[in-house]
Amino acid sequence: MTVSLRTLSAMLLAGTALTVAMPVYAQTQPAQAPAAPASPEENEVEEIVVNGRFIPDEIRDTAEVANFLTVEDIRRAGDDTAAQALTRISGLSVVSGRFVYVRGLGERYSQALLNGSPLPSPEPMQRVVPLDLFPAAILAGTAVQKTFSANYPGEFGGGIIDLRTVGVPDKPYFNIGVGLGVDSEITDKNGLTYYGSKHDEFGFDDGSRKLPVGVRQFAATRPVVFSGSANGLTLDQYKAIGRSFTNAPLNLIQRDRVPLNGNMDVSGGQAFETDYGRFGVVGVLSYRNSWQNRVGVRQSTVPDVGGLVLASDARFEANQNDIGWSGLGGLAWENDDNELHYTALWIRSTSKRARITENSAQSQGSANVNVYNTEWYRRELQLNQLTGKHRVGDLDIDWRGTYGRTTREAPYERLYRYGLQADGRRLALLSGANQLVSFSDLDENIGSANIDFSYELPVSFVRQAKISAGYAWQTNDRSSVRRDFSYEAGRNYDPVRYGTERIDYLVSDRNINDDIIALRELTGTTLTGDAPYFDAGLEVNAGYVQVDTEIVPLLRASFGVRYEDGKEYIRTFDIFNRAAGPLFARTINESYVLPTATATWNFAEDQQLRVGASKTIGRPQFRELAPQRYRDTDTDRILRGNPFLVDTEFTNGDLRYERYFEKGQYLTVGAFYKELKKPVEAFAVLGSDGAFQQTYYNAPLAEIYGIEFDAKKYFEPQFGFDWIDAKRWLVAVNYTYSKSKLKVGKGDTIVLDTTGVRSTPLASDYIRPGSRLQGQSDHLANVQFGFEDDEAQSQATLLFTYTSDRVSARSSSADLPDLIQDPGLRVDFVYRKTFMINDREFAGSFEARNLSGTDAEEYQKAGGKRFETNSFKVGRTFSLGLTAKF
Repeated sequence: MTVSLRTLSAMLLAGTALTVAMPVYAQTQPAQAPAAPASPEENEVEEIVVNGRFIPDEIRDTAEVANFLTVEDIRRAGDDTAAQALTRISGLSVVSGRFVYVRGLGERYSQALLNGSPLPSPEPMQRVVPLDLFPAAILAGTAVQKTFSANYPGEFGGGIIDLRTVGVPDKPYFNIGVGLGVDSEITDKNGLTYYGSKHDEFGFDDGSRKLPVGVRQFAATRPVVFSGSANGLTLDQYKAIGRSFTNAPLNLIQRDRVPLNGNMDVSGGQAFETDYGRFGVVGVLSYRNSWQNRVGVRQSTVPDVGGLVLASDARFEANQNDIGWSGLGGLAWENDDNELHYTALWIRSTSKRARITENSAQSQGSANVNVYNTEWYRRELQLNQLTGKHRVGDLDIDWRGTYGRTTREAPYERLYRYGLQADGRRLALLSGANQLVSFSDLDENIGSANIDFSYELPVSFVRQAKISAGYAWQTNDRSSVRRDFSYEAGRNYDPVRYGTERIDYLVSDRNINDDIIALRELTGTTLTGDAPYFDAGLEVNAGYVQVDTEIVPLLRASFGVRYEDGKEYIRTFDIFNRAAGPLFARTINESYVLPTATATWNFAEDQQLRVGASKTIGRPQFRELAPQRYRDTDTDRILRGNPFLVDTEFTNGDLRYERYFEKGQYLTVGAFYKELKKPVEAFAVLGSDGAFQQTYYNAPLAEIYGIEFDAKKYFEPQFGFDWIDAKRWLVAVNYTYSKSKLKVGKGDTIVLDTTGVRSTPLASDYIRPGSRLQGQSDHLANVQFGFEDDEAQSQATLLFTYTSDRVSARSSSADLPDLIQDPGLRVDFVYRKTFMINDREFAGSFEARNLSGTDAEEYQKAGGKRFETNSFKVGRTFSLGLTAKF
């Protein structure tokens, strides 16, 4: 039988019909048409069966291709941070345990939001926030949207990751959790460390790492250079500066037994029903203390006939203590038509590192060198967000206001080198930048405001239509300052007498006098080759219009357009004379019209097909623009930006089939395609110290395409064995295959920065046509297998995660092989059980990570040889946790 559109419209207005694509009409049971006087034609309608009763509400609510991670998903996997949890979603991979890659596109192309608002980043020279900062305890779920919609920011490459924090509870609760863990590589073993300060174990410094008082007193506005003239420092001032540096506690590397890893979480919430609405409060406090040891190889290469030869060959050992604090507080008020939510978030993370690189033999014939590093990094994020939702008649109003601030301190980054002589002596190297101590500070503020209006259109020619419009504003302001100092041989330095001294003796007060050991400031000199002070910023104003409608029964369409105007700038200054104006300035001022359209066809019971197309952009990160050096703590490489980068423009296409069997069970298969104009690529060059350094350029053109498969199914077998039949078994699998390639035409050029000078070499000199994009893995796969036992209140899950190799950095020439990173297969196991003691509920957990013993591998291959550019051992970790619920 047939049903006219007019008939359906009347029935919808009467509230008796259902749809599948719009959540306002969703029901779980078929509905009967109401009995009422009607024409003969209308009497032909006996029953309307509505599809989609198993489609999750979040999938109904969006017209886009998206994945959702629930609290239950996070608990099952036992993931501690947002970064770990997101690896379970199809098409996502995590690099360095911190940055999320969506569909093989680097972290620069994926934006993280917190409850819909942009986040500031505490990382040097980049706007992407590392997701390992966010403990799972503060998350109520995560949405990953892979197709662009006009209400989201135009910087949409791989996708948008929206972290959702815990909100008002349904009932009061108070939980306390503790955990202990071991790492097979380091726990209860003698690991490298240094004293630091008396509060280091809690992630706080006692003042030992402050900028030396002598620098603050006598060299706040001028470099430390003793000249004996009126324009320089007096000898007494010079000595006071050198002797005010903290020495042995921060310089002397020792070995000490490494304790257990540990964590603690406290969370609670309360809700109050009043005559004025529902009030709620929630709070979370989390502490993490963990150790990580790396023993590995770092080699660098130079071209040679038939391939590559070693430039340096280093064995290193590094030990890192990570301490994290986080706190979240939330207040909320809700009634029938209004919601107000306030969220305050504080995250503090410190990393204390000690590292020794031994026997660094260079192929050019220089002496073997031992390199010693001590470092301490503090990252802190503070964020306040106020949001509101209001219903005024048929008009919905959503608004958000956010202010955030991040800071990063890296005081006393200490590097010193000793050369190994032929007779076995170890002599301190005191020329150039062989004895370095650096101080850097980063400060960023971010403000954003959004307002969105949506209205149900009373139109008769479609079943339902909602029009949305909104305005968004965002501003980022960042400043970064760095000062570098070097200890060098004085006029009367005797290498035989002083060169063999331990480092804390060598740079002790008795030697700092310009005769034996001279302290020199390198800030802003050619030895560091960078800008000691820069500021950067981004301001975006955007507006959009979007229509979401069910055109005909079972066919939903969403289309819109976003106008976005962005101004991004970078400026460098003389740190000692900022009033003189910028030494270098660059502004990227671009406006874009970004269209998008998505259609969803619910063609069968609990099955639907989505197709989408859009235009989006990607802006260079501050890290990639700023001509300031910093050391990447994961690779130990020096990174420096290229201020001549430009925006990347995307053309996106998506197709996905979805089938939902029962609640929480589904099968999806999708395909995607993206074209990138001017994608940003990182490439490595050999530095003067024999190690790789890294910078960036815009490649001419690239494309990436792939397929995604995602399935989740529960089973309740009846095999006659109680230990099997009493359990509900889970199998979840997702797999992504993607392929990318760079395109280089005849005459295409790239733009490089050579100490502030713009150069435009041929792209073919640096890029091999057909090479894959940096960061893209051909294969990503996740498998989860486990069970739930309701009677025993237990849950166990075995997790397999596989990521195939990817380009970590492009080589400095098209004729040389790229640097390849191979994450490989990782196997984890998580067991959880709830039990009662004295009528009190407890939850226990056991987690085993990296059971496969997969190590970190980065290498180059040429001429049948493999060179380990950054490969090291990764331990297996085992932890126990216990949570008491009150």
